[in-house]
Amino acid sequence: MKFHHYDIVRQDDDQSAIWLEAVSDVPTAKCRIRELASFWPGEFRVMDQQTHQIVARVSGPLMVEFQRVR
Repeated sequence: MKFHHYDIVRQDDDQSAIWLEAVSDVPTAKCRIRELASFWPGEFRVMDQQTHQIVARVSGPLMVEFQRVR
């Protein structure tokens, strides 16, 4: 069984992101980006460290988009 780890980043502009932390599962990552967006405006993304795909994102406290993890 392969384990995936996920990076949480804050999108700084169109071409750069600021790494914030890493977590071991998607539910924890989704909870964390919601928490961050509740007090820190901006776009937060969860990226699979292995595939580099964005698996979740939130922009501000009201707009949440989740993508299915394979």
